Amino acid sequence: MQRSTKLIIGFILLPIGVLVTPLLPELGVPIILLSTRFLQEKYEWARQMNIWVDSKFSSVKAKIRRFRKK
Repeated sequence: MQRSTKLIIGFILLPIGVLVTPLLPELGVPIILLSTRFLQEKYEWARQMNIWVDSKFSSVKAKIRRFRKK
């Protein structure tokens, strides 16, 4: 996918996610996270957010694995 296409998709999804989040957070938050995946190629703030989300997600997965082993 071309860089300009990714930016357009990211900038379309971001405000949609922000508007949907107060009403349906279970839908709005994933839309925002998806938009940052598209925007991370050009914007450092989106890349940093994705790094933070990935680390938190990995931490939660590890905790769930430890809990299941008990």
